[in-house]
Amino acid sequence: MLKKHFFLLFAFLCLPALALAQVNNELFDYYSLDLELLMMNEFRINPTSGDFFIDHVSAELTWFPREDYRQDVDYISSSPRADFNENIGFLFEWNQPTQQNFDLELESVMTTKNDFTKVNKKIDFPIIDLDPSYAWYLKPQQIIDINNEIRQIASSVVQGEDDLFRAVYKIADWVDNNVEYDLSTITAEATQKASWVLDNKKGVCDEITSLFIAMCRSVGIPARFVAGISYSNINLQNDGWGPHGWAEVYFPNIGWVPFDVTYHEFGYIDAVHIKLKTTADAKESSINYVSRSRNTELEPGKLKYDVTVLKQGSKVRPLLDLEAEVAEAEVGFGSYNLLILTIKNPNSYYVTSRISLANVNRLEVLDENIRSVLLAPREEKKLYWRLRVNPNLKTGYIYTFPLEAMANRGEQVSASFQASKQWKIYSEEYLGLFMITEQLDEKLYSKNVLVTCSATNDKIYLNEAVNISCMVDNKGDQTLRGLKICLGIQCSTTRLLSKDSTSFEYTKQYDTLGVKTLVFRVENELVEKSYYTIIDVQDKPLLEIANLSYPKSMSYEDLSEVQFFVKKKSNTNPQTVNIRLEHELMEEEWDVPDLERDYKFIVVLKGKYLTLNQNDFKITVTYNDAKGNIYKVKDEFSIKLKDPTILQKIMIWFNILDHKLSTWIGNI
Repeated sequence: MLKKHFFLLFAFLCLPALALAQVNNELFDYYSLDLELLMMNEFRINPTSGDFFIDHVSAELTWFPREDYRQDVDYISSSPRADFNENIGFLFEWNQPTQQNFDLELESVMTTKNDFTKVNKKIDFPIIDLDPSYAWYLKPQQIIDINNEIRQIASSVVQGEDDLFRAVYKIADWVDNNVEYDLSTITAEATQKASWVLDNKKGVCDEITSLFIAMCRSVGIPARFVAGISYSNINLQNDGWGPHGWAEVYFPNIGWVPFDVTYHEFGYIDAVHIKLKTTADAKESSINYVSRSRNTELEPGKLKYDVTVLKQGSKVRPLLDLEAEVAEAEVGFGSYNLLILTIKNPNSYYVTSRISLANVNRLEVLDENIRSVLLAPREEKKLYWRLRVNPNLKTGYIYTFPLEAMANRGEQVSASFQASKQWKIYSEEYLGLFMITEQLDEKLYSKNVLVTCSATNDKIYLNEAVNISCMVDNKGDQTLRGLKICLGIQCSTTRLLSKDSTSFEYTKQYDTLGVKTLVFRVENELVEKSYYTIIDVQDKPLLEIANLSYPKSMSYEDLSEVQFFVKKKSNTNPQTVNIRLEHELMEEEWDVPDLERDYKFIVVLKGKYLTLNQNDFKITVTYNDAKGNIYKVKDEFSIKLKDPTILQKIMIWFNILDHKLSTWIGNI
């Protein structure tokens, strides 16, 4: 009796790092770390009666250190010895075991780095034509679900953006600012869906990551979940190391780029992250157990881990140039002032950072102390902090206010100003003379306009037409004149009255494969809104029977083989594949639910089961597509029975008679 057990053994009860200003001489400060990771698991096979039997036990560990641009694995060893498959993991097996307790260990040594993926040029957004091999990372999943509210918010966050890095950064920054990290009972003990996290505006690391991934996918940006282990300076267990989840986002012609919203790390992750697995959803098992036994129950154990820092590399090097100045060097008590921070990115790639302004006694900071910033290659930006001096300082003194700003990688800059009772008091409005702000061009009436689109099918075949219906609803109190409506480059102009709605119908078809992102835009002087629709253009599933080999002839006592391949010839996977090898006296059949790769089939033939003279064989493969259409391919071959004796002919005749009788009885 075969018993199969799947368990998700790691709950992501991860803890974020402390705020930037609170971290001193921590592991976060190092560019590289040499780490030793030991993962351990114990489980039991418990008898349910005295008459029990254990024939075979296996445990498949799917979590192991992965090689990528910032993680070099020196070695991995297992105890007991396990078979390794890069796509699956480590398979531990026990054949006819005498014990009921089972232990496994995986020891590894690796070097992790704090480094950016070098995105050194602007990549257009939206991704109009995505490689179909990445379509899987756009699909909603059980945990990373996508509803209309997620689509609406994500569309508004990236509204008008044409730079992929900036679009992803905006989504990450929105999630960071609008979802609270909350290790409450409900979120700690059960992984919540992305839609739940959006509704409740709280979650732990994997849940926050799930919402970020869902928002990316909803606007046509492929993203996947990363499971691993990381260090937190507020986690007192396991010396600060614990399970953690973050995201990777796909950038065409660049690759997968890490984004960890919980740690505020966008486009990179630091050296305390150990990458163990990538998945399409946030809820997949770390260990799969299988037992072939009778009258038993499998009792799983927790996956334990221990991380040792073997060596600390050099400290992270600064990536940004900072300059600081104040609007006024001398101000009066109760006066406003302005800190102007100039940030330059001298690098040839995008850099993100968190800038922290230290608190100063008797000085009120009117803006957020910690600010997130993104700079394109060679870009320069300014950040501003509005300040107000305490109006109740002691007369007769001159107060000096030191201002210090610090970025992620140790960049620091300082400035100062003085305050005295007799000096000039500046108003808050005065500060506007010095502030050059980015023009967001936000059209406030946009919040009164709802846009949506839906396609008759989000998966179509080449040259197949798909209908797209889009709706614009003006919930405000103004008439929208000269309203430009566009789906891609297909545009029209209309007028939409207050409290009115209108719909637009489009038909699209494509002659190239890939994931197509269509942007429906609505714009005039009052409004700018967008909605993203994703169409996966596939080819029809196609396979072939190939490399057929067989003996041209066989004698009665011969033993030989028929070999052939069933090969996938399309990007789309054939589904519900049935392979049949038929002969007058025999039949072999195989089923493959989803043909993701080529399969080789070998059938052993005995000459005594052939018929006299020519033996005709037929290979038939039937399969379906996702729409239920049925396809069929065939191949045929013949094998001749060589020179049978009279006795062999009699035996063959009996074989034929026995087969006919068995068939007749089976049909009764």
